[in-house]
Amino acid sequence: MLSRRKFLGAAGGVAGVAAASGGAWAALLRDSVEQSSGPTPTTTRPATTTTVPSTTEPPSDPVPQADRVLVVVQMAGGNDGLNTLVPSSGTYRDARPIIGIPEEDLVVLSKTDFSLHPSLAPLSRWWNLGSMTAVEGVGIPFQSRSHFRSTDAWLSGVSGATSRTGWLGRWLDATQEGDPDPLRAISLVGGSPMLVGEKSLATVIQSAEAFRLRTPEGIDTEGLISAFLATASPLATDLTLAAAQRAIPSTVDAVDLLTGAFDVTDAGAGGSDTAGAFEVAARIIDLGIGTQVITIGLGGFDTHSNQLARQSALLDDLAIGMAGFMEKVEADGHADRVTLMTISEFGRRVGENGSGGTDHGQGSVQFLLGPSVAGWEVHGELDLKNLVEGDAPTLVDERSIYAEALDWLGGPTDDILGGTYERMGAFAA
Repeated sequence: MLSRRKFLGAAGGVAGVAAASGGAWAALLRDSVEQSSGPTPTTTRPATTTTVPSTTEPPSDPVPQADRVLVVVQMAGGNDGLNTLVPSSGTYRDARPIIGIPEEDLVVLSKTDFSLHPSLAPLSRWWNLGSMTAVEGVGIPFQSRSHFRSTDAWLSGVSGATSRTGWLGRWLDATQEGDPDPLRAISLVGGSPMLVGEKSLATVIQSAEAFRLRTPEGIDTEGLISAFLATASPLATDLTLAAAQRAIPSTVDAVDLLTGAFDVTDAGAGGSDTAGAFEVAARIIDLGIGTQVITIGLGGFDTHSNQLARQSALLDDLAIGMAGFMEKVEADGHADRVTLMTISEFGRRVGENGSGGTDHGQGSVQFLLGPSVAGWEVHGELDLKNLVEGDAPTLVDERSIYAEALDWLGGPTDDILGGTYERMGAFAA
């Protein structure tokens, strides 16, 4: 009876209360309600046990973190970096006679030999302010051209092996103090595997519009929610049911706290809309509920055909969302403690294909925005004269950027990433 179109999931190994089978969950609900005769249950979060092994071992003692917020935007599908940050190179023009961006349309970036795709023009303000930087030739060495394998590597921060935890999830584990707080990390529309940890929890929101506890007309909502909370204890011996039970109080708490951030009339079509997701992210930060990591998902970047029109529309949505987000956190007084970072699972081939698009490649580009980044600079290198199987080579290990982001959050870093990676100086502070 208690349902939503998109149910909240806890990324830390728990898929939400829907994790239990329908019949078993119905029986547990019925038995708990029938046996409950005490006061109305509270939403105090029960302890969470470790359920999955991690690939890397975080420190055993929690490490204090700075009052900062990292927002990671996943451009799913493999964004074409060459048409996103365009080099002033004849090689680029030779390789892309049809889909190359005309020079007169480009947005020139001062102090560099690169220009932005015209759809990214709204971001030029932050470049000119010194609050934006880019990293070229970025990837994870020896990564696959498979969407699934490459995405796994990027989101876990582990190359050549399977990890059931995300790079940010391990950081959340290492810095957790007391019971897990699912509002420390929030996923909007996508990117939630980054937040998967062993003991930490994260809130996963697929649709802002549907993120609410709904009851049928004429039903006592508070009474039904209280009955639902009663199923959270005692814990069942079945591990799946127990995991679902642990998610219930956190679910109710998260809905209560976050519903105010989801005014879809202002945010624009809810979490399914790119600009709306960025608006929600900015509102969450302004709530001051201790959120330190937010992921935002934007799909559609697998541009094998008709790339000019498709990528232009996608980057237009991205730029409007990012610019609106930065303007709001500035207006709210939070800009100095917020950094926005883009990622994508791989780049595209240097040469265009016969369908007006590009195929899966390697080295690509990502952006960092915020007062804490080292502005006016393109870090890394784009080498179009020494291609590797038709790809721009990966010259910067993405985990170098992850390392700097974790440093900026207050660490720990090397233990989380399973090694020491070169810091490129993408963050100024």
